[in-house]
Amino acid sequence: MSKLKVEARDFNLYYGDFQALKNINFQAEPNTITAFIGPSGCGKSTFLRSFNRMNDLIVGVRTTGETTIDGVNVYDKSINVDELRKQVGMVFQKPNPFPKSIFENVAYGLRVNGVKDKTFIEEKVVSSLKQAALWEEVKDKLKKSALAISGGQQQRLCIARALAISPSIILMDEPASALDPISTAKIEDLVYELKKDYTIIIVTHNMQQAGRVSDRTAFFYMGDLVECDDTTTIFTNPKNIQTQNYITGRFG
Repeated sequence: MSKLKVEARDFNLYYGDFQALKNINFQAEPNTITAFIGPSGCGKSTFLRSFNRMNDLIVGVRTTGETTIDGVNVYDKSINVDELRKQVGMVFQKPNPFPKSIFENVAYGLRVNGVKDKTFIEEKVVSSLKQAALWEEVKDKLKKSALAISGGQQQRLCIARALAISPSIILMDEPASALDPISTAKIEDLVYELKKDYTIIIVTHNMQQAGRVSDRTAFFYMGDLVECDDTTTIFTNPKNIQTQNYITGRFG
């Protein structure tokens, strides 16, 4: 069970002179799913990537304020970014398996982190594939290329890869947007199942998906976090007119 609380306090992020995030205050409780919704370019993926400092990879990024995990500011100079990214798993929009076997895809993070115990690696690969609801489909194909399985299976493989290094938090950036409806439903079921053990934050363009899987929903617009509340409240009785207009399809 994840015990880690995720927070942001007066968090700002700039790409050069452009302010992409404006004074964000946010928190996600352990073992919940929070969905980020809003039109394209509103800052939701940028904010998601601030929790594992993926934005560091972009030239000219600077931040003020804090994003914290369990009370520790992830932008503190003492933070080891590699250790942070072990704690905060990431699943991207398009499945991105490595051109290796299914087994080696899941084992990759363990090997990179210096794990050499073969029995431990095998057990972890199996348990991660089971957690990602993929084991039954691939247990006889572990030596086959990960590129030979379907897109939906590849995305669950990428989730298994993220789980193998035992994170506490999982970030998902539109994990089902490239998938067909059946694969999307499997990913949604899986996300819902995983919240027993993890704190999950998911960016989605699909408002029905946010309504189905999340406990809380945050609406972003033009770099502002306009409103964050229980998902039912956001979709039935939002406090802000901008949120209402987006939910009802008046813009976005």
